[in-house]
Amino acid sequence: MASSIRKAVIGLALGSIFATSGALASAGSEAISQAEADLKAAQTSRAVWRLVDPATGGKAVPLQKLIKTAKTKLEAGDEAEALRIAKKVSWAADMGIAQAQDQVTAKPYY
Repeated sequence: MASSIRKAVIGLALGSIFATSGALASAGSEAISQAEADLKAAQTSRAVWRLVDPATGGKAVPLQKLIKTAKTKLEAGDEAEALRIAKKVSWAADMGIAQAQDQVTAKPYY
């Protein structure tokens, strides 16, 4: 009796762990897809930034490299890190677009 209860508890615990992991992986892949779309929009408006991130060795890298790093992290099982990087890429792409829109009428001032 105690053995069957123990198996049931372990089964429920593992089920909830796998369900949570699947939800994070889904959120991570959705965030990466959104980051790719945001990057494409930034490239269209010619407003692509480079970012410094610890995941890439603390060097300024193009956003495309950060997306590739996020995909690698997601495949390795580090969903939280992949989600963090993807959100950072989306933010940078959006800010690049905003900067380009603000400076569309900019002229040199002498």
